Amino acid sequence: MTSKDKHQKHVHLAKPDMGDYGRIELGFLGTSCGNIQKLAHMAIEQLASTYKIAYVDADHKEGDALIAGKGDKESLMQFPDAVELRDKIVFKRLDRKQEQVSVFEQREWLNNQELVLINANHFKAKDQVLVIDPKKPMEKKLSKITRVRLLVLQEGQSIIPEYIKEHIHDWEQLPVVNIAEVDKIVSFIKEFTDANRAEVNGLVLIGGKSSRMNRDKSGLTYHDKSQKDHVSDLLQKHCKKVFLSCNEVQHERLQEKYLTIKDKIEGLGPMGGILSAFMGNPDGAWLSVACDLPFLTEETIAFLLKNRNPSKLATVFLDSDGKFPEPLITIWEPRAYPVLLRYLSQGYSCPRKVLINSEVEILQAPDVREFQNVNDPEAYASALKTLKKEEI
Repeated sequence: MTSKDKHQKHVHLAKPDMGDYGRIELGFLGTSCGNIQKLAHMAIEQLASTYKIAYVDADHKEGDALIAGKGDKESLMQFPDAVELRDKIVFKRLDRKQEQVSVFEQREWLNNQELVLINANHFKAKDQVLVIDPKKPMEKKLSKITRVRLLVLQEGQSIIPEYIKEHIHDWEQLPVVNIAEVDKIVSFIKEFTDANRAEVNGLVLIGGKSSRMNRDKSGLTYHDKSQKDHVSDLLQKHCKKVFLSCNEVQHERLQEKYLTIKDKIEGLGPMGGILSAFMGNPDGAWLSVACDLPFLTEETIAFLLKNRNPSKLATVFLDSDGKFPEPLITIWEPRAYPVLLRYLSQGYSCPRKVLINSEVEILQAPDVREFQNVNDPEAYASALKTLKKEEI
């Protein structure tokens, strides 16, 4: 190391593009909290069937009472370090002291929600809807403005103040609607959410030991090319980029010709490959496909992507028995990353276990016979014969 080299104390990991609460945040500010609550309720009412939405706001009444010593005598929040988890029949509520909650935990709590709407009068949001309301001028609160995406004019308001124009340099490019134009506001939120959904990368899982086959399964030929090339070609037409998930030996051999992701966590099978992909790009969605599926067709991949549900943890087919999610071909959304790590921390390294116990979009495959994977020489010979007959 030379004197110009920077010492890196920690292993480099890509950090996800997140706010204090989630990946897709939209805050409302510039008007009363009552108006903001109405806007959020209106949006959730119309969009909840399509998107999983969270709402973040402040309620000072109970906290102020506890500080003044006049809170509910039954509240456990009056005791140091107490936590209360209460089952409310149709929902659960977790109460914790402010000092016990970090931004990292907040993100975990709302990880399952695709869109987080925020009262930005109180809390910071990555992107914002700014209401121009003469009753709540922003002139002395410009520091609260982050990235404004929509301007909303309060009733009777037709002019954007000069101080807003000076502060938001691209204000002329921003859409402007009236607060009474509910459909336009909801339409904007929908388009904003769709535009910020993760792009899909392909991940061909080739890093297994192939112990039963006694040779690297990714190098087997079924379709006039190696299986790793065949599956990569199937994904190439539908994914932003396609990577080979491989072990260290494969990585050294293949990295000059292919886009590769070397296992950062070894010995975990597919779970390790998927996690390694997220470690490199936590903001992308990953379509993982096992390399030992010689019967898989492009039509099935296209069907999976067409029916993708980005609001869920993953989109997956039922297995050939129609009982459980089939992890051999799955679209993992960015929110799957912390969930996979959570299962791993509790001793589970099976992707199917995660899929079974999570909220996922489950599809009926066009042809479940395509999920027949080939693991030994006898199955390889049989698959070749079947494919040859299908070609005739």
